[in-house]
Amino acid sequence: MKNAVRIILISLFTVISVCSLAQAPASAVVANDAWVKAPIPGRYMTAGFVTLQNPSQQDRQLVSVSAPWAGLIEIHTHLHEDGVMKMRQLMQLPIPAGETVTLSPGGLHLMIFKLNLPLAEPLPLTLCFDDGTCTNIDANLRQKDF
Repeated sequence: MKNAVRIILISLFTVISVCSLAQAPASAVVANDAWVKAPIPGRYMTAGFVTLQNPSQQDRQLVSVSAPWAGLIEIHTHLHEDGVMKMRQLMQLPIPAGETVTLSPGGLHLMIFKLNLPLAEPLPLTLCFDDGTCTNIDANLRQKDF
């Protein structure tokens, strides 16, 4: 009787484990080349940039970014309206399946507010996606747009 219960429990555990693996994301979004522009002296805001690669076969969306050295981080884009360049916050940033999205100066970027100065490298960031996964990365601090 004890062996039968043990076999049933082992079988049940195996089925639960396999089902859990099947529900896990096939591939996470890969973040590379993260950097933050050094803030203008006396300012408590700056911008951040990163390259996001989605190797999976499912579209993903970046839904939030946070850092212990910043009070607020928003995902932004630039729009040209009537000859004027304007920034707009995005609530989510699509990262299509099999594609790469680059946040760079003059385009998509992270707007970083309420900085805890002075900034010191590495600058840890947490990127969270619509599938519930989060990725921790380190960004470099740059004095100029390279």
